[in-house]
Amino acid sequence: MIKAILCLLLVGSLTARNYEFGARKSQEPIPVKDFRLEYHDIPDGVTNLIGKVVAVFEIDEHGNVLDPYVQDTFNIQLNHIIVNKLKQTKYQPAIQNGRPVRVRMTLPIVFK
Repeated sequence: MIKAILCLLLVGSLTARNYEFGARKSQEPIPVKDFRLEYHDIPDGVTNLIGKVVAVFEIDEHGNVLDPYVQDTFNIQLNHIIVNKLKQTKYQPAIQNGRPVRVRMTLPIVFK
């Protein structure tokens, strides 16, 4: 029984890491135009730049970013900047069973 559970865990972890089994091939989205937030993008007067922001968005079958929003933030003044920067990114779409698919992504952004 324990061997069967361990085998299932191993197969699950291999599948999650996008290994190729037969004709089925999977791949995560690949950034073509990266998310880049630079110092000059931060408006004057924004202080307390230490914390974490979590952004959520979808990547469609063509690699476009859809419906970006900030799920968690330490400074609300940064939210619209992060959403605008996410809209400027571009990806190669995720592949599942050899076909492009829509996926939901979570992007943690850490300010130090």
